[in-house]
Amino acid sequence: MERRLFYLTRPAAGGMRRHLQQLLGRFSRDHTIYLGSPEGEWPGWAGPGAAGSHFRLPLSEGLNPAGDLLTFHRLYMLLRRLGPALLHIHGFKAALPGLAAARWAGVPVLITIHNSPAHRVASCLPAAAKVLGLHKAHCIAVSEALARELAALGIPRQQISLIHNGIDPDSYGEAAPGRAARRRAGGEIVVGTAARFAPQKGLPYFLQAAAALAPLFPGMRFLVIGDGPARPALERQALQLGLAGRLSFCGYCSDMPRRLAGMDIFVLPSLTEGFPLVLLEAAAAGCAVVASAVGGIPEVITGGVQGLLVPPADGVALARAVAALARDPARARRLARACRKRVTGQFTLERMLSRTAALYDRLVGRSRDRAPELTCCRDGGNR
Repeated sequence: MERRLFYLTRPAAGGMRRHLQQLLGRFSRDHTIYLGSPEGEWPGWAGPGAAGSHFRLPLSEGLNPAGDLLTFHRLYMLLRRLGPALLHIHGFKAALPGLAAARWAGVPVLITIHNSPAHRVASCLPAAAKVLGLHKAHCIAVSEALARELAALGIPRQQISLIHNGIDPDSYGEAAPGRAARRRAGGEIVVGTAARFAPQKGLPYFLQAAAALAPLFPGMRFLVIGDGPARPALERQALQLGLAGRLSFCGYCSDMPRRLAGMDIFVLPSLTEGFPLVLLEAAAAGCAVVASAVGGIPEVITGGVQGLLVPPADGVALARAVAALARDPARARRLARACRKRVTGQFTLERMLSRTAALYDRLVGRSRDRAPELTCCRDGGNR
């Protein structure tokens, strides 16, 4: 059944942006899609020939009462005019104006929580959640860790659906066979990471680990994929640690399967995480994985079974784990195979999309059952 679906997001980057693009690409095939975001452009935000529109809304990061009030007003008017079957909000920040606008417009609402809230606003969340009626909204948590955080805010567990992120693993598996040939030819070990250059990604600890590993493994080199405002500081740190000639900053990558296939060991040194797509991609590409035991990461990796887990903010522990895999290639390959099997069996894009579609059906059906309780005027008529 064709519906009108409205997606609302704060400034989106990294895994959250890719997740939303996955939803837009899938559901634009069968539904009319509207997107509200602060960006002026979302290239390829919906499929070719898709029906719908992109609306620019002044929704910024952090606290911005004036901008949030304007977003609320514009969104409310759009919801009244367009009459979507569902407003799907992404992130805590977008929920501030989005929940209020949906309630006033009488539109069912769904919120996907991708990450833990920033520390500077976390203390305000319980009060904000109560005022906004977050406990009455249905939420998607992309990891069990986030589901527990939502429950701690007072949201009933029956209002929380756990839907893990997913990837299409085929393109990553196809790119991996060259890894073994490279190792046989030169004995080089490539250790890499990929992330937005944001504080919560823990990239300084990856550089610390690289500096500890470099003198122990002359044939090891290091890659950092990604970009962001912190790049100059990270480049200075790399020079200070003596990593010139051993570590490369590769910038933004549009071909992750190829890049990941060029790594033997993938390191995810995050300080906080929701459920990182890049971890799934690295596993599908056949990398051995070393990661921080935070957020949803342990839901993918059992330490010593699918990879190695270390405490966050510990460059020494990262270096020891990478060294253990570098010294035991057979173990590294065994862990990599187990992680790939787990990811390709349980965390696929198709599974994520089908569970999201089923939830849409349930929420829209429930709203129709309760339609008399949600009456409001729209374009001169009643719902």
